[in-house]
Amino acid sequence: MNFSARLLEWLFAPFIFLWVAGVAVAFWNARATVDTALDDRLEVATLILAEEWQRQGALAGDIGEHFPSPTARHWLAVHSRHPIQYAIYADGGDPQHAAGTPLTGSPALQALRGRLHETPVALDELRPGLQGAATLKGHNAELDDGQMRVMQLRIPVASHAEPGRFAQHLLVVAQSRERHAGLLRTIMLHEALAQTAILIVAICLMWFSFNHVVRPVARLQAHLDARRADDLSPLPREHAPEEIAPLVTAVNDLMQRLQASLLAQKRFIANAAHQLRTPIAALRMHGELLQQLPDGPERTQALGRLVATGERASRLAIQLLTLARAESAATTGEARPVDLNRLCEEIAHDVVETALAREIDFGLVLAPQPVCVTGDATLLGELVRNLVDNAFKYAPAGGTVQLTVLAGPPQVVVEDSGPGVPEAERERVFAPFTRVAHADGATGQGVGGTGLGLAIVREVAGAHGAAVRIGTSEWGGASFTVSFAQASVRAA
Repeated sequence: MNFSARLLEWLFAPFIFLWVAGVAVAFWNARATVDTALDDRLEVATLILAEEWQRQGALAGDIGEHFPSPTARHWLAVHSRHPIQYAIYADGGDPQHAAGTPLTGSPALQALRGRLHETPVALDELRPGLQGAATLKGHNAELDDGQMRVMQLRIPVASHAEPGRFAQHLLVVAQSRERHAGLLRTIMLHEALAQTAILIVAICLMWFSFNHVVRPVARLQAHLDARRADDLSPLPREHAPEEIAPLVTAVNDLMQRLQASLLAQKRFIANAAHQLRTPIAALRMHGELLQQLPDGPERTQALGRLVATGERASRLAIQLLTLARAESAATTGEARPVDLNRLCEEIAHDVVETALAREIDFGLVLAPQPVCVTGDATLLGELVRNLVDNAFKYAPAGGTVQLTVLAGPPQVVVEDSGPGVPEAERERVFAPFTRVAHADGATGQGVGGTGLGLAIVREVAGAHGAAVRIGTSEWGGASFTVSFAQASVRAA
């Protein structure tokens, strides 16, 4: 399901709620309007009948023949299917009739008298136009044949036989609600159809609006689908709306890191294929030679050369893997607090035997307080180990190598008393498979190695935001200083 469909699905319930609420409000408004129209007609009929009853109604008892007048009857029967009905009851003060006795009117309506619970309004209380005056109000009542709209009015009637004497009669006027219910249903049908049409139009407009808004995203998707599998170039910002511009930026950053990681892997594969070709060929040659030589000194020498070549191949493979891990450390490494004092102390313990075997005066100087940096402890250990191993190779027998940890800013310094690194060579020595042409301080022969140690140092330092600087030590040899730009120093 696409974004537009999910959003419309989420908005569907509020839309239906608003539609139901709108129809309900329209129903109550329409019902109030219909009731007002019905009450206005009943009020006119009530006042006409009340006036004629007062004028004719005396307590004589013969008024039934003249009430109501032809004009009033015509008014009551305008709607022949649902005519206005009336009934008049004695309501006190009538010597001839007890209260509640029907005097005239519709027999069906006369049965309604006991079901009326609203207090009727007296004719004398009606003062049209005066503030606070009573008003005629209709209300609903149930009859056997349906619901009626009813209006009541108490009428004072003078006696012809006894001047000055008044009796109270109750006039009840009613009309069936069926006609007005039909009118209400018609109004509500039209209102519901109109609101449904508005709802459908709103949904369609919103659907097209959503599709228009997400069209740049669709273009971005088409752009990605058309790319080659190895195309990791940044996504074009013009294809994305402003709302998802941060997402595009984050994706571009991710693709940049992924591209750097892939390039590191490609370099590793190329370096491994190139560098391992020679030792593998040497291993094969020594193996074939061992197959041809009989037991004796020559076979023993060839076996030693085979073992040494295997060790060099193993060392090369380990350093190639370390270099590959260092190149991708910025994107895949685990960052944790690392105490440089403890790290260098552990490495110093590991290389003591090497220093003794080469007759080198090895010193360790730690900072007076723990110095913590954030990074990968294993890779930082490889950085320090490669610097120390490099110093051991170039320091002469009886020479000096010193490992120092400084705080503020955090630094690791490795110094030796070897020949040093000429200024013209100080940048080139960090390139992979590059070695300075000096003799080994212990054997006097050319310095062995893979040429990857300082390349690993540069990559690890760069992955940890550190810089490597080459200088001259106090003994005239090389001095390698690794300075960390971002670190946290903790007091002891």
